[in-house]
Amino acid sequence: MNIGTLKYFKEIVEAQSISKVAQNSHISQSALSQIIQKLESELGYKLLNRSNKGVYPTDMGKIVYKYSGTMLRIYEKMEDELLMRMHKLDSVRINGYPSFINYSLPCILYKIKKKFPNYKFEVHSKSSEESFNDLNNELTDIAFVSEEPNDDRLNYSYIGKEKIVLAACSKNNIPDKISIKELMKYEFITLDDSYPINKFLRKKMKDIDLSFDDLNVMFEVDSIGAAKSSLSNNLGLSFLPYMSIKKEVYENEFKLVELTDFSLDYDMYLSSKKDAAHAESLQPIIEYFVKSGTSEFC
Repeated sequence: MNIGTLKYFKEIVEAQSISKVAQNSHISQSALSQIIQKLESELGYKLLNRSNKGVYPTDMGKIVYKYSGTMLRIYEKMEDELLMRMHKLDSVRINGYPSFINYSLPCILYKIKKKFPNYKFEVHSKSSEESFNDLNNELTDIAFVSEEPNDDRLNYSYIGKEKIVLAACSKNNIPDKISIKELMKYEFITLDDSYPINKFLRKKMKDIDLSFDDLNVMFEVDSIGAAKSSLSNNLGLSFLPYMSIKKEVYENEFKLVELTDFSLDYDMYLSSKKDAAHAESLQPIIEYFVKSGTSEFC
């Protein structure tokens, strides 16, 4: 399969038009149609339905489209790696779940850059599931994840715990200590499932015969910044990584509420692919991260 053809196919599905893609690519519509017909012939399936309203993928076309993004990204990464090798550059791609990437990683990344000055570091915010997929497709080199990978193609090392705290606006009249059952009567703000907190909160509550649905959730937000803004306006309580709010706690904008019978701290792991192309050259960097543990994170 020609990579250029796959790129054309993906663009056609997204634009719902062969003519638009042909015009943007500076080729004739008939030539582009022939390219797609050749792809359909190679795969043995009709991939596109054409009508007056536009062009839409068939069921088989939807499958090809689903994998096209990953295949094209792998190809682009291969080209990048070839280019870097030609110029004798080394790059380390790092994935991590959002709170870790934004709040915990920067300090140690600064130190590791000092120790390995010839490396270029690329950092991407991804869920643990996305990171496992990227590792296996060699779209990233190492990943900080919130769970052990259940995959024998991957290595992983325990590096510490992410401390999760219950935070409130300092003006909130909630007591300094409450039980998990008492939490149910307070208004609550939750992060969406792109963060691992809710996953562990649901599990921990289920373990003590409580339900996440019992929380008085006012609304869900898609970023820690939005959650912090809500806390500042005294709109409710929220479970957040301590690293993300320690400045506000120090300045007495937020206060921490201790749960007397409940802990939401979860383990952090560093994962990599066993047979990755750069596994050997990555080992010193991985060892540095593991040795440092959480002590050098911001």
